[in-house]
Amino acid sequence: MDYVNSARQKMKERKLLVTAMLRFANPMIAEIMIRCGIDSVCIDNEHYPFTDNDVVNIVRAVHGAGGKCTMRHVPKSHGALYRLMDMGIDGVLLPNVETAEEARMLVSAVKYPPEGSRGCCPITRGADFGVGIDVQEYYKKKNDTVVVEVMIESKTGLSNLDEIMKVPGIDMIVVGPSDFSGSYGRPGRASDPDIKADIDGAISRIKAAGFPVEVMAYDVDFALKKIAEGERVISSRSDLQMITKSFEDQVAALKKGCGALLKDGDPIKRLRNKELVSMSYLRIAEPAIAEIAVMSGIDFVVIDNEHFAYSDRDIIDMIRAIHCRGGKAIVRIYDKSRAAIGRILDMGADGIIAPQVSTYEEALEVVKATKYPPVGNRGFCPITPGVGYGLDATPAELAVRANENTVVGLMVETKGCVEELDKILSIKELDYAAIGPSDLSASYGLPGENDAPVVKKAIEEATEKIKASHVALFGQCYKEEDVAAELASGASVLNVGSDLQFLVWGFSAYVKAVKGSVNE
Repeated sequence: MDYVNSARQKMKERKLLVTAMLRFANPMIAEIMIRCGIDSVCIDNEHYPFTDNDVVNIVRAVHGAGGKCTMRHVPKSHGALYRLMDMGIDGVLLPNVETAEEARMLVSAVKYPPEGSRGCCPITRGADFGVGIDVQEYYKKKNDTVVVEVMIESKTGLSNLDEIMKVPGIDMIVVGPSDFSGSYGRPGRASDPDIKADIDGAISRIKAAGFPVEVMAYDVDFALKKIAEGERVISSRSDLQMITKSFEDQVAALKKGCGALLKDGDPIKRLRNKELVSMSYLRIAEPAIAEIAVMSGIDFVVIDNEHFAYSDRDIIDMIRAIHCRGGKAIVRIYDKSRAAIGRILDMGADGIIAPQVSTYEEALEVVKATKYPPVGNRGFCPITPGVGYGLDATPAELAVRANENTVVGLMVETKGCVEELDKILSIKELDYAAIGPSDLSASYGLPGENDAPVVKKAIEEATEKIKASHVALFGQCYKEEDVAAELASGASVLNVGSDLQFLVWGFSAYVKAVKGSVNE
């Protein structure tokens, strides 16, 4: 049992603590945030839905990556709060605390006697299931590992601030500007002079009482400014905000680089006409991210089921999320069998992309598996999500419609595929192809050596052949300066990056800049 909470210790010693809110109920995202250098994530259970199972799995992921995990929790219930602690959470942020009584309830719920009245059960996850602990030592020392935070978010809370600050056991007091402005009847107007004055006054009083103040610093320059002024608890963008900003920035850069060439209209028709379309890969099984991608302007969202874990239910939920915002859903498959491909399309996917294709025969079988007879050999069931449950057309009409609207792509990432590419590109139902340099280099016995002469030659030859065919070419446009080179290569399917990359790039850059500004 670890009786030191590194986040609480940094807070008490006034060392830099970088935190972030977690809005997606996804352990992978929490793990990424910690591995990028965020010290502590706070699960936002006030505004976003998290099940008990979500919480436990997120805490596991955070702890496994070496970080700490707190939770903004509702309801304000003694039993619910200590039950949360039993799940292994490292602390609680209680929203909209308006009285000293509420603050005392929080402290009492999360701390064992004599400091509180938390229910005693030394075999919970929060107590390491009782494995290897001394029970008396556990009860004596565990209280010092709990972070206790309260939020002042109303005029009533402000009026009772002095009494709230006197409650023993509170580690930090946070002022929430959004709800604070709402309590004045002016939500979203925290910058109004009178509201801002009250917020600034509250922060000054909190500091004077010796409490650390959390600074919401979504911009690096603002974070550095506040650190230079002596602030040490810095909150970055949340996972949701990082994802949203990244998609918006990437799409804006793509549009700037493409100019008028990136048009509106049916993405499938544009793809087949070799007009520019935008694409993004999703590696995290989170439907809300799929929605954000489409709302930001992505035409085709690729669910990467080759390298990342998605259950069938995940895939269906992701497809629905993409469709509800008007986007197109493609699944990168790992099983190229006829039955597996048909099943993915029956779930409602608008198409597939097949990796590791090595021969013409294999490519042909993949394409045939995506099309109903007489074009292909896809198994037909006229009541699946993939054909709208058969509600608005005859079975024959549904089959024709599905054949017209199903996109088929493949990855050129084997030596065999390069050698048979002319024949593969003759398949008229093939819509686009992407060159995968990592697997391609490995197939030549040179894994990771993408610049090796034989690999570069294969990529160049494949690029020219795809460009000269009816098949659209896939290109990577992670930065604005990439766009011109990809357009010059003939690429028309432009990938701006993935959700996972956006999180890694965003949080890593933020943490590097912020933590690099102090010497602790």
